[in-house]
Amino acid sequence: MRRRRPFFIALALLFAAGGVAVGGLLYGAKHEPAFYTAANRPNDFDTHERSARLLTRVVDLQNDIRAKDEWGDTFTAGDVNAFFIENLGPKGRLTESLPKGFHSPRIAIEGDRLFLGAKYREGFWSTVVWLELKVWLVAEQTNVAAVEVCNLKAGGLPFGSQSILDKIADVARESSIEVTWYRNANNPVGLFRFFAKQPRATSQVLTLEVKDGKIMVAGRSFLDGAPAPPVGVTQLVP
Repeated sequence: MRRRRPFFIALALLFAAGGVAVGGLLYGAKHEPAFYTAANRPNDFDTHERSARLLTRVVDLQNDIRAKDEWGDTFTAGDVNAFFIENLGPKGRLTESLPKGFHSPRIAIEGDRLFLGAKYREGFWSTVVWLELKVWLVAEQTNVAAVEVCNLKAGGLPFGSQSILDKIADVARESSIEVTWYRNANNPVGLFRFFAKQPRATSQVLTLEVKDGKIMVAGRSFLDGAPAPPVGVTQLVP
């Protein structure tokens, strides 16, 4: 019996170490990023009214792009989160537009970084998959924005990116935005081309800023037809 004690002790230590490792993984996966927790406690709890106003403004902006020479608007992270709370919860009326298993997205904008997170599944095995993004208009390109993925995690753990990036591209294409992914050093960078379904775009995005809690977008439209590209501007080849 005494000879077996070292074996049982080693076995117990092995199970304990395994339990600690699994517990650490579960804790890391269950860890909710601070921006996501804060976005679930909006300062203005009348999310229904804010969501309705945001939807109206988006529709107005779409109409302005078609009917006005110049257009633009500024949206706050709080406005967007109100829309998410009202429409994209576990049983929200628009949740089916998200990749299967995802719900309750939230955003935050800190400096020039946009944080986007969403719950994956429900209950004990749920986690928050989130991204840290940097967004800018590409110089000397028409209607092309770059989106750099600076961080991608499930809770506090690194998360494989390709499936998520493919889903983002699929959702963008439904809104007439063509997406091509590249890699810059260690970070994926997506090139998002707006108005991609138009043979010759009649609208041009001149401003796209993600900064200090706000998303600013502005541009111009050419109601008499699309202009020739400016000198020096070349089309991107996927």
